[in-house]
Amino acid sequence: MRISWRTFQGNDGRKVEAQVFAPNSDVTPTDCILFCPGFPGAGATLFEQRHAATIVHEGYTLVVLRHAGTKLDGPAAPSMINNAHRLMMARRNGEKIIGGVPATMDTWLMEPYVALHSLAEEYGHIHVIGNSFGAVAALWSLTEDKVPSAQVRSLLLMAGAQGVADMTPQTIMRIWLPQYIEMARVTDKVVLEPSIQVAATLKYAYEQLPARVKAKLFEDIYLSYLVVKNDEILSGFDTDRFKEAIGGRGDVFLDTIDHAHPAHGFMAHDMPDYPTEYILDILQGRAIQDGLEPVSPSKS
Repeated sequence: MRISWRTFQGNDGRKVEAQVFAPNSDVTPTDCILFCPGFPGAGATLFEQRHAATIVHEGYTLVVLRHAGTKLDGPAAPSMINNAHRLMMARRNGEKIIGGVPATMDTWLMEPYVALHSLAEEYGHIHVIGNSFGAVAALWSLTEDKVPSAQVRSLLLMAGAQGVADMTPQTIMRIWLPQYIEMARVTDKVVLEPSIQVAATLKYAYEQLPARVKAKLFEDIYLSYLVVKNDEILSGFDTDRFKEAIGGRGDVFLDTIDHAHPAHGFMAHDMPDYPTEYILDILQGRAIQDGLEPVSPSKS
């Protein structure tokens, strides 16, 4: 397995960094998996540790994004970046955070879009995983104008933070309170714009997404949701409400495997135990025939 660090850049100057895991071969795989991490992004390294080797062994290239604003020094940097050479280059160049300035949610929402433009030139088939907040970024990016949708075969919202923003107690904005955005477990990992602006941008995105998805998400993309039954942050109602808001599109699968491991710092939301082969089955549309049945998570 070959591991490299890449910076993707769009025609508009936007950039996003990523760690890339590829088969140790001169032949480039035709299939690529793009992983879009959550908030603040620690799930990127966790996904690499749990799944990268198997994904590459199965013949895919795996691209794992890192958010702008991620700290390149300090105690959390090694676990957030998971690449000693990238950290060494940061020390040499005097870099403190990816991108050099506090990140905005506008930037985070467009990170998959930037990567997709480069990946579409290299791979015939792209499978996108949006994890937690990464589900919102993936949906937003895949409904942008001029996104290269033709190569995207599937979109999996894995413990995804998709939902509906409204005035009910079930509003998805309940998880984006300033006191959460400003928690030490966030601020010791990333440098962001003020929390009030983070929340405002996310609220706008949530309000726009149902109409965008219905109108712009390429119909040939297989959409699926992997909902964690014991999720401490999200509810099955969030996925049910979002799915209804976009016209019922997509298959929902319930993760009954994962639970919290407090002694090791894992929540069920982190999905510490979910098998890689199940993820690949869902991405490839094989899950139903292999025995994973679609469900309504709020009724399970």
